[in-house]
Amino acid sequence: MSINGLILHGFLSYPMKKRVRYYTFLLLITPICFELALRILGYSAYHQVQYSLESSPKMCLTASNTRGFSLGEGTFQVSMNGAPKYTATHRAGKRITRKHELADSLDKIFVMGCSLTYGMGVDDSVSFPYQIQSHFKNYDVQNFGVPGYGNVQSLLQLEAELSNGNIPAIVVLNFCDFHHERNSLTPRFRNSLVMGFQRSNDEAAKALQKSKFPYVGNGIIQFASYANLYSNWSERETFAGVNYLQTMQDEHLTPSKEDLEKNTELILFQMQKLCKKKGIPFIVTGLTRNTSTRRFLSYLTKGGINTYNISLDLTKKKYNQLPYDTHPNACAHDHFAKKIIPIIENTLSSRSLAN
Repeated sequence: MSINGLILHGFLSYPMKKRVRYYTFLLLITPICFELALRILGYSAYHQVQYSLESSPKMCLTASNTRGFSLGEGTFQVSMNGAPKYTATHRAGKRITRKHELADSLDKIFVMGCSLTYGMGVDDSVSFPYQIQSHFKNYDVQNFGVPGYGNVQSLLQLEAELSNGNIPAIVVLNFCDFHHERNSLTPRFRNSLVMGFQRSNDEAAKALQKSKFPYVGNGIIQFASYANLYSNWSERETFAGVNYLQTMQDEHLTPSKEDLEKNTELILFQMQKLCKKKGIPFIVTGLTRNTSTRRFLSYLTKGGINTYNISLDLTKKKYNQLPYDTHPNACAHDHFAKKIIPIIENTLSSRSLAN
């Protein structure tokens, strides 16, 4: 008999009570050793980054069954993470770009994007879409930016506007590299949405219970309800082992970098197709300064989309709102406006010559 066979034979010859105690000991000691090993290697229990969003006289965001959330109507005083309050005014589902009404006959300029386009953390008049409107007085500049949006929401916004007969003179989409995760609704972004709103604002968390978030999966736009977006495993915030295992599962469920980019490509080329069909110039700007953004813009250019890198290093204090938040500050919005205005002017001029 082999050595392993002898060991097994000897173990099986133990009384049943001893074997039960042995297995019980293993069941108890294994998770403890696993936890200690992870702690020694530097792993820890889950920790949610603290985030707060205060809005008065009511919550500035509302639930949407097609886009996750949308802008509530009215004028709001908003504060992020205890920062000084800023004024945000929403009309017809968009943030204002002027204080006065414009003639309906004016050609429109659509400016689309996420919280960077919306102007999170700055007053209405500071946002770069507002500054663009101040320059183009004979156009109706519309800010479609909404905090938390990816490009998939921009596509849905554009489809809705075109189907209603609202044909703009130009569409400007402001791209950030983190839109890839939003467009595919990765586990990490799902976690940020659910945990962020649950910990930041009870009113917002309750309102979003009716929300459905769009994303691209298997080449088509699908929707996930807020209730099923994400939840932490039991004791994840206590044990490093639980946090490690759920993190590993999240990584397993996350599409590859190539697949994430393909989903974004599908969205942007569909927007290009819609605009081309209506004779609308479509341009994409890059707001985040990194290799990922530059490389993706280059790919879009090869696909026939006009792209412009107007990015800033938003990690620099000169351009962000730290210590409260990393969103662009007034200086950054001035930069974006100065970069985008001549791009729009040249595009509109080329269109006029072509006509």
